[in-house]
Amino acid sequence: MPWDKDHKQRTRRRIVEAAATAFRAHGVNGVGLTDIMQMAGLTHGGFYAHFESKDELIASALAFLNERRLARFGERFVEARHASALMGMADLYLSSRHREHPETGCAVSALGGELAREDSRARRQLSKNIEAWLAQAELVAPGSSARAKQRNGTGAYAAMIGGIILARVTEDPHEADRILEDVRAFLRASFDAAQD
Repeated sequence: MPWDKDHKQRTRRRIVEAAATAFRAHGVNGVGLTDIMQMAGLTHGGFYAHFESKDELIASALAFLNERRLARFGERFVEARHASALMGMADLYLSSRHREHPETGCAVSALGGELAREDSRARRQLSKNIEAWLAQAELVAPGSSARAKQRNGTGAYAAMIGGIILARVTEDPHEADRILEDVRAFLRASFDAAQD
């Protein structure tokens, strides 16, 4: 019996979803193609029917994640178009849950340090992801001018990325939670000052 016309597309999506989880959990160098294909319920031999290389898969997973997460952010926050939306984003991002589950969280904080050292399609895709998130942060950042909104959005996004990385590296969970709370408090104070 022949496969239906959407079979290849559905199979590719399963691989991309499995890769997105695996790469965020273990890093791009910490997981092999065989592992990803097994997570997708497939054999390693079928990989090259969908992707040229692991780099293409990483880039595809990053693009998929970005599209899905930006859509979720837009649904929840962008319509508000003010600092409370950015603080809402920060509260979700700088949470114990996000700290404890990188496999379901932000690809930039999970993979940025690793991909920054590469000259690859994956790095270029991650750069596009960052640009898109900076644009979203700027939309909802406080500020009396476009440049002030851009600066505040960039600062908030950088604080969130750095805060979650510091919290993940810190071994003591109470200290990690304190870091997250301090970054949230810092952002809240910064947003309040920017609105004065």
